[in-house]
Amino acid sequence: MLYLRDLWRRHRRKVLVTAGVLGSGYLLYKLYDAHKRRLIDLERQLANERENDEFIKAQMQLHFENIQRIADTTTLPHAMPHLSCRIAEDLNLSHLMERLVKGKDQSNSLSSLEKLELWDSLKILSFTRMVVSIWAVTILSLYIRVQVNILGRYLYIDIARGLGSSYLL
Repeated sequence: MLYLRDLWRRHRRKVLVTAGVLGSGYLLYKLYDAHKRRLIDLERQLANERENDEFIKAQMQLHFENIQRIADTTTLPHAMPHLSCRIAEDLNLSHLMERLVKGKDQSNSLSSLEKLELWDSLKILSFTRMVVSIWAVTILSLYIRVQVNILGRYLYIDIARGLGSSYLL
């Protein structure tokens, strides 16, 4: 026992310094390990968020494509007959055609100047009808797509909220 007390007195400072260095090293290792674990957890969390974002984007893209298909196959064909009827009513060519046919049957009823004016009017109305048809179909298609996409987005948000999950948003 005396030997141990003497050994302690001679090497007390060395033992305390060694214990302090080892304790500090252990503490630094634990701090480093905790920091490393936090970084790994954050990376894992970011990876999960990225996967969720990619899933949400893919789901929204699929929903958007379905809405586009609905607009193209259901809504637009339903509106086209109404559009063509409206254009045919507003740009009616039948009265010009009837006058030209009557003028052909009865050679004395129309002069060549009147026939020329009727043909010019027919050309102008036909060209106008064609341009208006192309323009109206384009605008109608764009309008229907925008409206159906807006409604589809609201529907998607309502469904996501109804499920009680921001996972779909």
